[in-house]
Amino acid sequence: MAKRQQLAAHNRDELLNAAEEVFRTHGVHVPLQTIIDHAGVGRATFYRNFADRKALMLALLEQAMTRLEQRALALQGLNDGFIRLIEGHVEQLPHLVVLIDYWRIIDRQDPIMLNIYERRDKALQPLIDQAIEHRLCRPDLTPQDFGMITAILGSSFQGHHRSDQIRLAQRAIELLLNGIKV
Repeated sequence: MAKRQQLAAHNRDELLNAAEEVFRTHGVHVPLQTIIDHAGVGRATFYRNFADRKALMLALLEQAMTRLEQRALALQGLNDGFIRLIEGHVEQLPHLVVLIDYWRIIDRQDPIMLNIYERRDKALQPLIDQAIEHRLCRPDLTPQDFGMITAILGSSFQGHHRSDQIRLAQRAIELLLNGIKV
């Protein structure tokens, strides 16, 4: 039984990894069969794990939120934890770029999305409060602003070769954190 559970978990991970890669290359509206083929699993395996495209996208979103919560928790207690989170966000962008397209079309009032926003706010608020307290960011910064920051950084990944993406995202962070004023 444990071996079957391990295989099921492995297949789910393979599908999520394949979805990220395929969506990143072809967009979120690619046929699901392309993801199934890329993962090297059967169609039935896909549908045992995900009812449809929305379920797959929500699983990717859940994965991204868990990573954000873990990173935010690891940075709590550091005065510049929020700044470090933004600087380290470059490493998360390949995972998030696929979600940015989906984010544009999903209903923001969907209960699942409301839960995601609540989790994001809970994870980020302590870091933002710490940064504000130590005058490392503006006092009106909110967790919702982080979504805008992610979208700005994500735009550096769209339409560029992998070799340029990190460099452009790092430049975007530099501009965000230091501004354009002299």
